[in-house]
Amino acid sequence: MRTVVLCLCANLLFTATLVPRTSWAADLSVNSHQRWDARGSGPTGSDPGTPTSCSVKLRPSGQCGSSGAGAEDAEDCPYQLTLPPLTIQLPKQFRLLEKTMKELQSLKEVVNKLKSGCQECRGARGNGAFGNQLADQGQVSIQRDAGEEGRLNPTGQEGQGGSSQETRGDGMVPGATVDVGGPGHGSILGKITPSPTTMQEMQVKLNRMSASLRNARSQISAMQGRLEGLNLLNMDNVQAMVDRQVENITGVVNKLSSTCTTSCPVQNSPQFIIAPRDCSDYNVLEVRKNGVYRVTPDPRNGTFEVFCDMESFGGGWTVIQQRLDGSVSFNRTWAEYKKGFGNLRGEFWLGNDYIHLMTKAKDMILRIELEDFEGVREYAKYDQFYVSNEFLRYRLSISGYSGTAGNAISFNKHFNHDQKFFSTPDRDNDMYPSGNCGAYYSSGWWFDACMSANLNGKYYHKRYKGVRNGIFWGTWHNMSTEFYPTNYRQAFKTVKMMIRPKNYAP
Repeated sequence: MRTVVLCLCANLLFTATLVPRTSWAADLSVNSHQRWDARGSGPTGSDPGTPTSCSVKLRPSGQCGSSGAGAEDAEDCPYQLTLPPLTIQLPKQFRLLEKTMKELQSLKEVVNKLKSGCQECRGARGNGAFGNQLADQGQVSIQRDAGEEGRLNPTGQEGQGGSSQETRGDGMVPGATVDVGGPGHGSILGKITPSPTTMQEMQVKLNRMSASLRNARSQISAMQGRLEGLNLLNMDNVQAMVDRQVENITGVVNKLSSTCTTSCPVQNSPQFIIAPRDCSDYNVLEVRKNGVYRVTPDPRNGTFEVFCDMESFGGGWTVIQQRLDGSVSFNRTWAEYKKGFGNLRGEFWLGNDYIHLMTKAKDMILRIELEDFEGVREYAKYDQFYVSNEFLRYRLSISGYSGTAGNAISFNKHFNHDQKFFSTPDRDNDMYPSGNCGAYYSSGWWFDACMSANLNGKYYHKRYKGVRNGIFWGTWHNMSTEFYPTNYRQAFKTVKMMIRPKNYAP
């Protein structure tokens, strides 16, 4: 890219060298026509057929080069710089280059007209002896620039003049039309066309082109600076910049995380509780007895009954599932799991819609209590528990394990119930491609493909054999004995799932 810019600068400088020569083109000497080649594009001695060292094509992009009203003033068009086989999009400032070249072309045409007029003058002088008299009577004064004059007599010799305008011997002002006639000579017409108005126009055009060239040079210098800045912007610098931004964002996230994880103090202000949203609000009301209570997690969805455990582990627990004796079958349909079933004072499933409303109203933790028929009791606690709505198929979000029963919910990458949809025997939303886990294990649960935990399985009163369709927790202490298909399966006596707000304080 830098090579292209330098090449363009060389062309501009070459064009600039032609500007002072054009002002001398009015010298009507015999050799003045040799300063331009047949095409008017270079000095004497250059071969028109020889290609230049830098083949650059500059043209406007789109319709900017078309002729029409306003085409001359359309300076907002980008340009394309063609250096085969590359084509580079240039800024709109390169419009100045086109205008400069047009001015040069116009100036060259004016000079050619002057040359043709002077050649006619010399031809008329050669046809009669009156040319010598004309040489004695007058001189032509051509203004080259402010304070600089070039004077040319009809003999073709250049001379120095002391003033920009001189009075000829016959009293005429230079630039006037001279009609010469006499006996024996017929009518000889000598016309000198360069008037002061034409010279002033040439001077204005020269000044305008000089300003355009200076402006183009400054634009090219600015672009060269920008290109050097882009060269400094390499991948290493970009990578370092991205790393710094990521580090700053990480620091902000960590700061917010430390701020948000601080437990907010619970204000024991019973007078502000109009409708308890869960069982923890009853604990604030100094209710310390287990039982069935009404809660309103979202006033728009009404009030419903739940079983509250107000005595275990600080109280304030809302029970969402309980298994005690196998009196209630959990082999139910999608609609039954949606609304809930069973007896709140015995075995029951609260209902997926109600579980969603309660986990949506507050950030909840989940505690699972397990007991087998040998009297072993263990628990699993999760600091984050949320169930989506029915549109999202009651997707489970669970994390933050602690406890003694083991993390069977997130057993490994092949059996992980987190972010899984709820499935029932009549609604297959699991990850198993060849069948329905809900139908095979006769229950509704957040199956993967298929499970490492299932607390809604069939209730067995003792150890059993065959399909593992009973209550299952894959990290139980003696679960390794079930690896063989002919071995007995573990059975559980009681299971309880209950939730409580994360910021609850007993």
